[in-house]
Amino acid sequence: MTPIFLRTFNKFKHKKRAFTLAEVLITLAIIGVVAAMTIPGVILRTNQQEYKSGFKKAISVLNQAVTMSLAMDNDSPEYQKSTQELHDYLIKRMNVMKSDISTSGGNKAFYTADGFRYEIGSVPSTGCTQDAPCIITVDVNGDRGPTTVDDNSYLTGDNYPTADDKEVPDCFYVMISDVSVQPYGAVAQRTMYQPDSN
Repeated sequence: MTPIFLRTFNKFKHKKRAFTLAEVLITLAIIGVVAAMTIPGVILRTNQQEYKSGFKKAISVLNQAVTMSLAMDNDSPEYQKSTQELHDYLIKRMNVMKSDISTSGGNKAFYTADGFRYEIGSVPSTGCTQDAPCIITVDVNGDRGPTTVDDNSYLTGDNYPTADDKEVPDCFYVMISDVSVQPYGAVAQRTMYQPDSN
């Protein structure tokens, strides 16, 4: 005679319960809708954080280049009187992959090993000083979008974000003087100094 619990077990073990096709399809549809609503936001926040981290790294690398030139060569940005001189000054202390690229506007550009693109605009005849700093652009995304070399209207036109925008761009202005490298403009300063929000 089999014990009672074995009889009960045998009775229920043959009644296997499974999901119906309709239940599986409804579940997949719900998961698909939730994913479609959340994934773009996650990707946007990830890209924004990548741009922000890249910009902070670019500022740090530029400051290190200036500091090393001052310490090792007693050479300051204020002695660089042209775009070419500032270009040569910066690449001497940076990990550059491709340099001395002339742009259509007469600027000089170079790429570093971390994928950043630096473009130097016009340099004052007095060199880069506190009264007349040099302004360069840093594209932390290199040649990838949204800002590309072929379409840089984002930098010069009305498309550049304003201080009120919450979006973090992939391209920033940087100010180089004889004493430091600083973010230039409201967007760059907000990106550099505003704490991360969760």
